[in-house]
Amino acid sequence: MKKFAVPLLKLTIAAVIVTILILHNSDGLLTAFRAIHPGWLAAAFLLYGIHIYANAWRWHLLLKARGVRCTQFEAFSLTMQSFFFSLVIPGGAIGGDLVRIGFLAARLPNAQRFVGAFTILMDRFTGMIGIFLVALLMLPFCVHYLDMESTLIRMLIWVLIAGSICGLLAAVVVFCHHRLEQLAVYRRLREVADRFSRGLFSTVANAIDSYRDNRKEIIICILASMISVNIVLGVAGFFVARGIAPSWNSAGISIEAITLGNIAGLLPLTPSGVGARDFMVKNILQSAGMDPQQALATALCFTMIIIAFNLLGGLFFAFDRRRK
Repeated sequence: MKKFAVPLLKLTIAAVIVTILILHNSDGLLTAFRAIHPGWLAAAFLLYGIHIYANAWRWHLLLKARGVRCTQFEAFSLTMQSFFFSLVIPGGAIGGDLVRIGFLAARLPNAQRFVGAFTILMDRFTGMIGIFLVALLMLPFCVHYLDMESTLIRMLIWVLIAGSICGLLAAVVVFCHHRLEQLAVYRRLREVADRFSRGLFSTVANAIDSYRDNRKEIIICILASMISVNIVLGVAGFFVARGIAPSWNSAGISIEAITLGNIAGLLPLTPSGVGARDFMVKNILQSAGMDPQQALATALCFTMIIIAFNLLGGLFFAFDRRRK
C-alpha cells in the first residue's frame, strides 16, 4: 500500500489544483473550449510531435558522440516510452528516465551500459540548461506586458526566474568543477551537495567529464534544447492560445508562459507537471490580458496534448520487439 501512497498523493494534488482552477473560472470555460479552431489545434499537435522528435534527436547525438549503438528510431521509441512512464509511474520525469536507462541497457552489451546511462543524464542536463536559458532570455521581451502589480504574478515570476538562475549557476559549477577543486570551500560545498542529492552532483560531474572531448555536441544539444525543444513547444502553446482566442497575437508571452509553466512542472509534485503547469500558464496569460476562461482553456488544452502524446508512448512500449 505504501508504494501507491506517493503517486496517489501527486494525483490528488494535480486533481485539486485543476478542480480549483475550473471552479473559479467555470463561467464561459466550456464556451472557450467549443470555440477552439481545429486548424490551430492540429498545428499545435504537429509542433508538439516535432518537439518530441527534437528530444530524441538530441539524445541520439549524445549517444553517437560516445559510440553507443542505437538507431535514430530506437532513440525516438525509447523517448516516447519514457514520456509514457513519466506519466503513469511514481517519480515523474525521473521515473521515465530510469525506465529509459533500463530499456536502453537491455539493448546494449555490458561494456556500453554504463556509458549509455550517462548519455541519458547528459541529455537531461542539456535539456535543463536549454529551458532555463529560454526562460531568462525571453523575460525582458515579456515582462512589460505582464501585470507586475499583482503580488501573485510577481512571486511566481521571480521565484521561477531565481530557480532558473540557480540552475544555470549550478551548471557552470559542474562544467568548471575541475578548476574549483583546489578551493577548500568548493570541496566542502560539493560534499554538502552530494549528501543532499544522494551523490547526484558528483554523478552529473562525472557524466560531463565523459564528454570532455565532445564540446561541439554539447553546444549543439543546448542550442537544440533552446530552439527545437523549448521554443517550438512555446509556439505550440501559442497556436493553442490563438485557436481559443483569435485576437491573441502575443507569441512571446505564450512562449514564456509555456516555458515557465514547464519549469514549474519540473517540481516532483504532480504527474507530468499537471496542475502546476496549468496554474502557471493560466495566470501568466491572464496577466498579459487574455480572458481568464480562455487562459485556463489554453492551459488545459495544452496539457491534454501532452497527455495524449505521453499515452501514445504506451503503444511504442507495447509493440517494442527489442524489449526483453
